[in-house]
Amino acid sequence: MIIGVNARMILSDNLEGIPRYIYETTREMALEHPNDRFILYFDRKIKHSLSFPDNVSFSVIPLQSRHPLLWIIWFEILLPYFLKRDKIDVFYSADGYMSLYSDIPTVLVTHDLAYIHYPEHLPIMTRWYYRYFTPRFFNAAKKIITVSDATRKDILMNHKINESKIEIAGNAINNYSIDNSGEIGLSIKKLVEHRNPYFCFIGALHPRKNVVKMCEAFAVFQKKYKKNYRLIIAGRFAWKSEDIKNSIQNNPMIEYAGTVNEAEKKTILSNSKGLLYLSLFEGFGIPILEGMLAGVPILCSDISSMPEVAGDAAIFADPTNIESMAEGMNEITKTDIKIKLIEAGKKRCMDFSWSKSASIIHGCISTCVPKKI
Repeated sequence: MIIGVNARMILSDNLEGIPRYIYETTREMALEHPNDRFILYFDRKIKHSLSFPDNVSFSVIPLQSRHPLLWIIWFEILLPYFLKRDKIDVFYSADGYMSLYSDIPTVLVTHDLAYIHYPEHLPIMTRWYYRYFTPRFFNAAKKIITVSDATRKDILMNHKINESKIEIAGNAINNYSIDNSGEIGLSIKKLVEHRNPYFCFIGALHPRKNVVKMCEAFAVFQKKYKKNYRLIIAGRFAWKSEDIKNSIQNNPMIEYAGTVNEAEKKTILSNSKGLLYLSLFEGFGIPILEGMLAGVPILCSDISSMPEVAGDAAIFADPTNIESMAEGMNEITKTDIKIKLIEAGKKRCMDFSWSKSASIIHGCISTCVPKKI
């Protein structure tokens, strides 16, 4: 079987949520099925090294697709030619995009429907693209994978899709003992070695992450509970992030660590007094698992997929309520609660594995292969 893979979002070694999902699930499938061939399609020449087995090869479709109009050209005009040229049996696309002009069966992964719930967070053209194409993608895909039951339910509620078409294959995490890439910068060492304890947030910075209100709640926590804590925020500034920058600058006890590699992420997490993940909406929420693996208590939102992922291993707060978040921050500083959460987290994060998810995805791919007469 020859499987084409949409690898367009894998741009560097420092992989965030969706690129990490593409990389890990493809790598696991390739390792578990050495007789299958995997061709990864990029939209530019990659300058970094990727650790894949020998049955994986790369192909560059020569158009950098970073705008909705370019997405249309890449997926609807260029990609079908390459899939046909390479005699692809099934196309695996884990970033929610696919081609409507190819008759090759597609297994499509949808991480969330944020474009429906928070359209104001997206540029106008991007919003139009999702609204027009996503329902058509769902109809055209042979199989749909979601990363959580919350996303599965969201799809069924908002689109007329047969429930049997959807499978769940969640995110997972790498054990830091084997995935500890990158040097720890001096600035990161100074941040974590400071005498004042700190909470941390790690992730891309954009409105849906609710960082502005999180910072406001942190200020209330400091004042109301007389706690001399810091808050370290790490991650790239994504879109509409000016208010986030201002929130960081307006509180001297909030520190920005920049974009961090895996080793720096581990260092920040494991030395913290707790992970704050108070997003307005998530299809999954990988940092929740990362906090569990690092052995720290977690405060996260009580909506969308986050309770499903965290289980009994987190304190939950209303991300729209400043007092609720501040109270949650205080809760995870209490010794008895902290011990309970850390123990529960160690067990909970082991329920998720890339191998398990890759097995589910490969099973879906296999059912899509046309039977040879």
